[in-house]
Amino acid sequence: MSSRRSLRITAMLAVLSLTAGPTRSAAPADLTQFSIEDLMQVKVVSAAKVEQPLLDTAAAIFVITADDIRRSGATSVMDALRLAPGVEVARIDSSRWAISIRGFNGRFANKLLVLIDGRTIYNAQFSGVYWEVQDLFLPDIERIEVIRGPGGSLWGANAVNGVINILTKNAQDTQGGLATLTVGDEERVIAGVRYGGKLGDNAQYRVYGQFTERDGLITPEGRDAGDDWRIGKGGFRLDWTASAQDTITVQGDLYDANFDQNYTLPALVPPYSEQRLAPIDTSGGSLQVRWEHQYSATSRMSLQAYYQSEDRNDPLYLVDAESFDLDFQHNFTLTERQEIVWGLGYRRNRDEFTDTEFTEVRPQQETNQLFSAFVQDQVDLIPERLRMTAGLKVEHNDFTGWEWQPSLRMLWTPHQDHRLWAAVSRAIQTPSRGFLDARANLAVFPPSLLTGNLPMLVAVFGTGSLQSEELIAYEIGYRAQVAEQFSVDATIFYNDYDQVIGAVPGTPFPEVRVFPPHLVLPLELQNIGSGYNTGFEVAADWRPTQDWRLRLAYSHLYSDIETQSGEQIYDFGHQNQISLFSSWNLRDDLELDIWWRYVDKASTPTISTGRLELDSYSTVDLRLGWRPRKDLELSLVGANLFGGNHLEFVQEALAFPVEIERSIYGQVKWSF
Repeated sequence: MSSRRSLRITAMLAVLSLTAGPTRSAAPADLTQFSIEDLMQVKVVSAAKVEQPLLDTAAAIFVITADDIRRSGATSVMDALRLAPGVEVARIDSSRWAISIRGFNGRFANKLLVLIDGRTIYNAQFSGVYWEVQDLFLPDIERIEVIRGPGGSLWGANAVNGVINILTKNAQDTQGGLATLTVGDEERVIAGVRYGGKLGDNAQYRVYGQFTERDGLITPEGRDAGDDWRIGKGGFRLDWTASAQDTITVQGDLYDANFDQNYTLPALVPPYSEQRLAPIDTSGGSLQVRWEHQYSATSRMSLQAYYQSEDRNDPLYLVDAESFDLDFQHNFTLTERQEIVWGLGYRRNRDEFTDTEFTEVRPQQETNQLFSAFVQDQVDLIPERLRMTAGLKVEHNDFTGWEWQPSLRMLWTPHQDHRLWAAVSRAIQTPSRGFLDARANLAVFPPSLLTGNLPMLVAVFGTGSLQSEELIAYEIGYRAQVAEQFSVDATIFYNDYDQVIGAVPGTPFPEVRVFPPHLVLPLELQNIGSGYNTGFEVAADWRPTQDWRLRLAYSHLYSDIETQSGEQIYDFGHQNQISLFSSWNLRDDLELDIWWRYVDKASTPTISTGRLELDSYSTVDLRLGWRPRKDLELSLVGANLFGGNHLEFVQEALAFPVEIERSIYGQVKWSF
C-alpha cells in the first residue's frame, strides 16, 4: 500500500473517530419479535424494480435483513450470504471468495450480477466480483435481496443465474454515532465508526470509516498460508427531501487495500512451477447520485448516475479501470389493473492494462459502451387472483452487438395466504475483455519426447469471435404462510444453457521470445458447450415460541454441461446445501444464536491438477449477545467450532489450496 493512500485512509478514520453528537442511534429492530405475517409483507424492489410485498413477488427471492446479519455474527457480506438458499458461498483463501447461484461457481462467477444500491460491482474486465474489496460497514446495510434465477429482463446482461442487491439504510435511519470493534484470532481487528446528522430540516447525512485486518489461513499440511489482508474504507451518504415530490441521494466511498495471496505460478525451468505468496495492492472508489420525482400517487420517475474507478496491481495483471453509468426509470399506472415500468440506460467502461510475466491484453487500452432499454407490463388478469408480468430488455454492446432478454411471469392467489407462481425467461452472459483479448500463461509441462525435449507452456487465449452464453429458464414457485407462526417458500427450476464458453486445445507452436525456448499449447476460448442444470430450493421460517425463531434453507442442484462431442465441461453431480439457524431470546437483554450448515461434496476443475474433489463439510457457529444498556451491545462468536479445518474451494487456475480454520472473536457496538 503506498504511503499516500495509507495516509488518506488513516486521516479519514481519525477525523470520523473524533466526530460526536448528542443524537443517539436507535437500537436495531429485533425481527424475532415480528410476526410471520409482517415478514411476508416486507417490501422488495429487485424483482420488479418497483416496491411490492415479498409474498406477492413472482420470483425466487430471499431477503437477508439487517437483524439477520447482526444475529448471525457475520463479519462480511460474503458470510451473510450463506443464509440464503441456493447461494453457493465458498471461501478460497483468507481474502478470495467464490460465490454463485445455481451452479457455475468460481473465483469469477460470471453468471451472477451483484449490485450495491443499484450500482453494479460486476467486473467488466474479467467478469465476476472482487469480493475482497467489498468490505461494507455492516450496520449500514438495511437488507440484502437475493434473486435466484434470471433477472435479465430488468437488470440486463450477466444477471443469468441470479441477482444480489445490497441495499443500505437511508441517512435518516442512521442518526447519531456508532462505534464498532471486532477482535479475534482470525478476525484480528475490524474497527468502524459512523456518525449521522442533519443539514437543515430536510436533509440528513452520515459519514463512516472502517479498517479491517484479517489473519491468514492454513495449508492442508497445517502450515500458515501467510495470506493476511488489510483494507481501509470510508464513505458518506446524503439524503435530501428537496420538495414534497423530489428526493435526492448522494453517496460515495473510497477504499485502499493490500492482500497477500498464494499462487502456483508456471515456470519454464525445473521444477516448472513456483508457489509464490504475492502482494496485491488495490484502491478505488465510487460516487453515486440518484434523483426521484413523484408525479402523482401512481407515477414516479428516477434518474441515477454513478462513477467508479479501480487501480489494481496483481501478479497476473496491472489495470486501471473506470466506468460511468446513467440509468433512467419511469413507472406509472395505466389503468387500475395495469402498471408499466420502462427505462433507458447507458454505460461507458474504460480500462488500461500493463503486461506482466504471466498475462497480456491486446489492445492494452480500450473504451466500450453499452446502450439499453427495458419495459415491463404488470397486469391483473383477474383482480386479486391472477397477475401477469411480461418484460423485455434490449441492449447493444461493443462485443456481441444487439441482445434481447424477455421474461413472462404469472402469479396466482388461490388464498390470501398462499401464492403460486411460474416463469419462463431468457438471459445472456456477454464475454468480458479478458475472454476476448487476453492471454494468460497457466501451467508448464516438463520436457518429453513428445515435445522434442522442450518444456510446454499451457496458455489460454481469448477469442474475438466469442458470442454470448444463453439461458432459457423455467421456474415454478410456491410461497405461503401455512400457519400463524410458520411460512414456507419453495422453488423448482430447470435451466437450459447454450453457447457455453469453454477451452479448446489448439496446435502447439514454438516460442522463443522468453528463455528458454519452449512450445506453447494454446487453449482457445470458444462457445462449445450446452446442457442443463435443475434443482429445487426451500426456505422455511417457524416460531415455536414468541422468543424462539428457527429458519431452514435447503437447496439441491444437478448440473450437466458438455461439448458437442460429449466431453463434460460442468458435471458436478447432485449437490446439497442445508442451513439451520436458531435465534433465541433468553431474556430481554440476552440472545443465543446457533447456526449449523452442511455443504455436500463437490468437484472443481483446475488447469494444473484436472478435476479436484472436495469433501463435504459441516460447520456450527455460536453467538452469545448481551445488551447491558440500550446503547451498548456485546457479543462473543465462535465460527466453525466443531467441524475442524476444511477446504471449501480451489481456484480454477494457478490453484493453491487453503483450508478454513476455527475462529473466535468478540464484538462491541456502542451507539452515542
